[in-house]
Amino acid sequence: MKKILAFLVLILALCPASAADDGSSEIEAITIISLPVDSVTIYPDGLATVKRTGEMEVTEGVHQFVLDLPSSVKMESVRFAVTNAVVEKIVYDDNPEYTLNVSSTGVQQFELIYLMPRAGFWMPSYSVHLEEETVLVSAQAVVANNFGEDLKEVRLKLVSGPPQVEPVVAFRDAAGLVDYTMAEEAAPEPVAYAPKAAPAPATGELETLYIYELDGRKDLEMDKEVGFPLFEEAAPITRSYVWDAYYQNQGPVTEVVKANNTMKDPWPAGSALLYKNDEYVSEVEVPFTPTGTEAEIEVGSSADLKVERKLANYNSTEDIIQVPGAGNTTSAMKVTTETWTYHLSLKSNVDRNATAEVSDRKPLKAEMISAVPEPKETTATGLEWELEILPRQEATIDYTYRVVTKEVMASNK
Repeated sequence: MKKILAFLVLILALCPASAADDGSSEIEAITIISLPVDSVTIYPDGLATVKRTGEMEVTEGVHQFVLDLPSSVKMESVRFAVTNAVVEKIVYDDNPEYTLNVSSTGVQQFELIYLMPRAGFWMPSYSVHLEEETVLVSAQAVVANNFGEDLKEVRLKLVSGPPQVEPVVAFRDAAGLVDYTMAEEAAPEPVAYAPKAAPAPATGELETLYIYELDGRKDLEMDKEVGFPLFEEAAPITRSYVWDAYYQNQGPVTEVVKANNTMKDPWPAGSALLYKNDEYVSEVEVPFTPTGTEAEIEVGSSADLKVERKLANYNSTEDIIQVPGAGNTTSAMKVTTETWTYHLSLKSNVDRNATAEVSDRKPLKAEMISAVPEPKETTATGLEWELEILPRQEATIDYTYRVVTKEVMASNK
């Protein structure tokens, strides 16, 4: 369906004499126009691109168009174009005035594009249903209309990726009006339809952004939140159990699910309601996940593995040795050797294979003597293992380290 100008007022037509006085072209008409919204693109930080289109019969000659724009429009971002016309002059005011020279009489296509800060907000809302080998990821886009007008039958585009500026939260003042500049402590009631963008570092790299264009045209009521289906996918998963044995001697382990995004679209970052066997478990976070990568979702504490870390053996010996010094002097030195042996056990309570990622810590000056199995990674103070545990079976880790300390006792001549 063709869109015509929503608001058109013919102000005046200048007479030829007045145009001839200053040597300029005769202005056929001065027209105030308001175009219907064709599409909006909403970024994570609330910035929005608005595109308005329409058509109108225009005669050949010089015309002046006054654009009826919302007050919050970034004036330097305004782009106005008419077919078969060239721009001769722009006067920037509250409503910019465009002087255009139309080359031929007929129906001309009008297009107006501009940016509006804090005009629209959107965030993904997930439901994640966890099964044994897959996870059903269902997402909808919750869109807030702060454009100052109802939007009817618009094409809606949603940009996913790191915010380019700090997220903005709107607040209601005492009269119930929206104020974006009010200090948070002075306005304790946040506006329901201005959700916060998901926090993420701004990189400035356009390739980190992705644009979802929703099917069909949508209606957005002013100052309301509206939800639209975004996508739904059954994604293959791998499970693992993370155990920090140093701080959690008796557990519990944390279940982590890695879901493979096999869609053509990335998953935007957002909160999710997690369900297991159709029962609600907890609220989790879904990270921004490009196509072909894995989203690591921390499910929470799990009883699938029973774990224990205990000190299996400790031994300490002391020796006094003489250390030569300057001249004929010697010093007595006490050498203390301490040896620790730890036993870590992990018992499976499930009828499937389980992958466990185990970490532990040792003193900075410790010397490893033995470890069965060998750690996957060793740092100055850290030890990490990755174990495959058979159904209902037990896996163990045993390791030993020693620490040698030396203390000068006295000097002998």
